Amino acid sequence: MKTNILILLLLLLSGTGFSQKAMYEYTGRNTPFVKKEKLKEARTISDLTPELWQKIAIPYKEREELERRRKTEYSLGYLLYPQGGYNAVVEYVSIEISAFSKGKLVSAQSKDEQLTEAQKNMLSSLESDADINIKIKFKYKNYVDENRDVDLAIKEGNLTVAVIPETEAQYPGGFKQLTTYLTEAVFKKLTEQSAAHNIAYATVKFTVNEQGHVANAYLLQTSGDYATDKLILDAITKMPAWKPAKNAKGVSVKQEFSIPFGEGGGC
Repeated sequence: MKTNILILLLLLLSGTGFSQKAMYEYTGRNTPFVKKEKLKEARTISDLTPELWQKIAIPYKEREELERRRKTEYSLGYLLYPQGGYNAVVEYVSIEISAFSKGKLVSAQSKDEQLTEAQKNMLSSLESDADINIKIKFKYKNYVDENRDVDLAIKEGNLTVAVIPETEAQYPGGFKQLTTYLTEAVFKKLTEQSAAHNIAYATVKFTVNEQGHVANAYLLQTSGDYATDKLILDAITKMPAWKPAKNAKGVSVKQEFSIPFGEGGGC
């Protein structure tokens, strides 16, 4: 299962050279997700994630305009329900959801937020190794104020939602111990200031298999430095066994993890 985990590596360097310890903060997942079993219950596009409109990728200026309109049209709810009110200002043109299932790309479309039978069937068939890609085309409802014209142009936004098992794989001791392990195995072994900078570009991917062992580790994105890349891969492949992920029936399943070693480097 693909799980996107974001590690924010906030390097706090002071003085000259690399004599100071590199510090970072592990913050866990930073991307939307949905449990596999919940896919069977989804009826609207928002059922895939309550963060749909907050996380959807649209141009910065469009984000400002969307929030301005929502604040105007949904003034009280804007404060009380920070994830709500978007339907008050947008009109859906089309929603396409796609994913790789058993090595094949599948997709289905709807004209509004209600999932079609084809979309429901597609979602129900996905395994816990899928990423759901959502493409929404929308336009603003016929709202205008004294200083703005009606904007009838069609906009487009994209979002990826990770499908996760009922119970995710866990590093022994949890996030805190994983942070400690990475500090000892990677960051304290960086010997140059340039290495501390380069590591922020690296992203490693690996699988925790049904037995909890780490397998198939590789660099999705290199640091640009061979020694740093090797240090990362050695640390990941030598990690102790995890508690494996389990599905809703309590059966152990594999799960994929992606760890970017820099702020904002997640998928």
